[in-house]
Amino acid sequence: MKINILLFVLLFWSAGTYAQSMFSMSSLHPADTLTSESHEQAIRYPSLRQVSVSADLFGTGGFESKMNDKDLSSGKTRNARISSFFSLPIASWNGNVIGATIYHTEQFFDVKEAENRLTSPQVTLGNISKSTLGLSLNFSRTDAIFHTPVIYSAVFTGLSDNLKTLRRFNFNGSVSFPLKRTPDTYLSVGALVLIDQSAPVPVLPTVNYFRRLNSSGLQLIVDFPQGASLKQALSRNAWVYIGSTANTYASFYNSGDPALPERFSYNTIEIKSGPGFEYLFGKYLILGLNGGINNVVSARTIAKGSSYNDALIKTTGKSTPYAEFRISLLPF
Repeated sequence: MKINILLFVLLFWSAGTYAQSMFSMSSLHPADTLTSESHEQAIRYPSLRQVSVSADLFGTGGFESKMNDKDLSSGKTRNARISSFFSLPIASWNGNVIGATIYHTEQFFDVKEAENRLTSPQVTLGNISKSTLGLSLNFSRTDAIFHTPVIYSAVFTGLSDNLKTLRRFNFNGSVSFPLKRTPDTYLSVGALVLIDQSAPVPVLPTVNYFRRLNSSGLQLIVDFPQGASLKQALSRNAWVYIGSTANTYASFYNSGDPALPERFSYNTIEIKSGPGFEYLFGKYLILGLNGGINNVVSARTIAKGSSYNDALIKTTGKSTPYAEFRISLLPF
């Protein structure tokens, strides 16, 4: 029996928009940003906006996949994606912040020219779409250790594809130390713990750095591991930028093929690099357009209950061009 195994192409992690990315809520903490500066911070960091919807179109790219280190298939694929999130602050008191975020991602795959090298399973040609839903509960606290500010954060996320079954549960915990804050400079460093079967490593360093480089509005923004950019103001309400952002995505499958586990997920770690433009309409609405090159550093098919290093199928491919249109609402 044939089954659609969607394996496609193309560098390292992460979340301006999220789909299933956890970095945006861990490298910039709500307790540190939901202040009188929240509007300015949300303009600077897309992950701090209350609502965001983006549509991505990707060029055609070739892929090659291996199953248990044996050649499985090769071919071409052309994909598209619609991602959205809605964030809602729930409570705030004495340096503590609780919030919730709802995510939805619809991925569209168009597999072409597939050449199968195994009798089973087989990659089949055609179009398919997969929907992934996520709900995160976020807690962060601002405190001090030996008179040094520290921010603790915990993010609990459940993922599903049908609102009936919990397909995956993730936890992220982090600690961050704000080291410098002036009108023109911000620096914090810390560590992020990832309890996630699709994560390549359990711990990552975090660095959040902002610097206003000159009086004309040029800014350097580093939000590792989520991304980095140079941003230039064209006017009070318009900006151009160039940089890279990373995200993770997952889609879930049930198999009827004896060569595959009954349940598995397809997971990608992607980096988008290129220029972009954003324009603020009024006070709360931002429209953005960007494009460039999309790289998938990792594309792995993981059985339910297995880990990243035990992936059943590993896929590699070439970089593809992409274009993205985004609508965002800033904090009210």
